[in-house]
This record gives sequence, structure tokens and C-alpha cells, in this order.
Amino acid sequence: MKRVILTDSTADIPEYIARDLGIEVLPVNVILDGKTYKDGVDINIMDFYENYEKYKSMSTEAIPYQDYALKFMQLTSQCEELLIVHCSDALSDNYKTALRVSKEFSAHKCKIEIIDSRSCSMGFGVAVIDAAKAIKAGKEFGSVVYNLNRVLARTTSYLAIPTLKYLRKRKKIGGFKSLLGMALGAKPVLGFEDVLEALEDIYALLKKHRQKPLKMLLTVSPVPLASTFRDVDVLVANTYSKSVQRAAVLLFPLRSALRATAR
Repeated sequence: MKRVILTDSTADIPEYIARDLGIEVLPVNVILDGKTYKDGVDINIMDFYENYEKYKSMSTEAIPYQDYALKFMQLTSQCEELLIVHCSDALSDNYKTALRVSKEFSAHKCKIEIIDSRSCSMGFGVAVIDAAKAIKAGKEFGSVVYNLNRVLARTTSYLAIPTLKYLRKRKKIGGFKSLLGMALGAKPVLGFEDVLEALEDIYALLKKHRQKPLKMLLTVSPVPLASTFRDVDVLVANTYSKSVQRAAVLLFPLRSALRATAR
């Protein structure tokens, strides 16, 4: 029985590992100064970073439909089981393309599972590698899918970036977030937006229903967590929780001040 995992190049899986584990990788398009390259085929990551500062414009495109359809038909004609895992649907259209192709080319007997990793880069690349190892070891397909989803659900990815310029241009973040990052000279690590947005919602609600000028005193509770619903040690959960809250509390007044200045 032939079983294969298909993913995209945003998983950043090293070529030798993909080759050894039989992972099929479809390249996304990278557009640099108006010229289109296939990621990992026409340009590699070392070439990109060596010339990073020289590019005047850069962007990416999802896997072209025709390329995806061709690879899909090839694999479904050769395999009995096909596991497809892609970069987060919020960041790329690869997952949507997979669903569309699977629906339009359904005349096959291959068992297919399509998963939105809800992550990017090695945030889901390591999970794909683990799944490929399980398939190579002869694990049952349903078990591989279950464990892969379990790993992805327990994985949190953090992204450190040198500039917000391209995220703003491609509308991956809003203009204000970009302005804030540039104003602070920050190279942000994403991961505390939920807490920050909750603080802003509370502030907006209080301000809406209060006649007098609003002043807020923010603190992070020193009381440690006694338990956690996550499958990690409570000390790890506590450190993560307090760190996220502290980061959000520190950034919240800065964001409010910048917003007031911009008016």
C-alpha cells in the first residue's frame, strides 16, 4: 500500500528530510522585484536571505491551481491514502485550493484527508515530519491523522520578523499595528493579541459609558496558576500566561498613546 503526505514549501522542511521520508512538497510562488520564482526550486532560502536587503518589492502567491491539480491527479492515481497538510488558511489559499481540487477531481479510489495546520513554517513542518515518520513505520492512517491533529492543536507558533513593511503591504496586519511596530523600532513576536484586544475592548466599553475622563490602573496578578487544562506542566503554563499578560499590559498604554497622538 502506497501512502503519501503532501504539503507546501511554506513548511520549510529541509529537502533531504522530505526526500528520505517521501514527503511531496508543492512550491509556492515567490515574487521578487516583479520576477516569479518557485520556492525551493528556482530560489532557495540562502539565496533569498543573502539578497534580502536588495529587493525593492517582494510578495508570495499560493500554489497555482493547474500545478496543484496536476500533482493531485498524479498522486491519487498512484496512492491508496493521501494526507494533505497546508499552511494556515488565514495566511495562504493553498488549503482552499486543496479542497477545490479534491472536489473537482474525485474520480479515484484514494483515501484523502486535508488538514489546515493553522500554523506556518516549521510550526507545522515538524508535525508533518512526525506524521511522515509514522506512515513510514506502518502506522494506521486514521491514527496518523488523529495524532497529527493532536500535535497541531497543541502547537503554538511565534514569528519574529525584521520588518513589518511587507506584512502591511500584503494586509497580513493592519496599518496601526505596522505603525506601532515601526514607531517602537520593534521586531515583534506574535502571540499575545487576544489579551491585547480584550484590554482594548474593555477600555472602549468603559469609555463609551463613562462621562468623566477615564483612567485605568493595570496590574498582572502575582497569584500563580494552581492547575491548567493544557497538556503541559503547570509551571510552564503559569510562565507563559504571566509573560503574555505582562507583555500585553505594557503595550496597551503605548498603543493608546500613539492612537491619541495620531488624531
